[in-house]
Amino acid sequence: MDHDTHEPTDRTPEEEAAALALAVVSQAAAITQGDPEAVEASDENLREVVAELTDQPFTARQEDVVATLGTAGGSLAAGLTAALAHEKGIDPAVILGSTSQAIVAQTQSQTQSPFAGGRDDMADAGRDRGEAGDPRVDRSDDDDSDHAS
Repeated sequence: MDHDTHEPTDRTPEEEAAALALAVVSQAAAITQGDPEAVEASDENLREVVAELTDQPFTARQEDVVATLGTAGGSLAAGLTAALAHEKGIDPAVILGSTSQAIVAQTQSQTQSPFAGGRDDMADAGRDRGEAGDPRVDRSDDDDSDHAS
């Protein structure tokens, strides 16, 4: 691969994965809003993020594939978000915002911890998301007496 075509980045693989995940969440937010201009802007953002992650420029076909995958991922995320928002009676933007915050928090915990990616980091990130009101975890139907902390 020709590494001279793109400048190397000092971002960690976790940070690069988070950038891609945030681009897909952005796509979902644009789809949820129903704003064609926002969808177009998020498509372009997705292409830029992926281009930054590659060692060689994409061909036109590869760009189309990436855009299609991003749109599919965004559509899936938008659909799941809308269903969850409807079930919980909240705005989909709240769920997408929480998702973005969780992605950023997980990335920060991995880059700041000497034990990045360990089970304790995963548990801490899950606990942090729960404290932030992440609507993805609903245990209201659980019998709390069965769950010792």
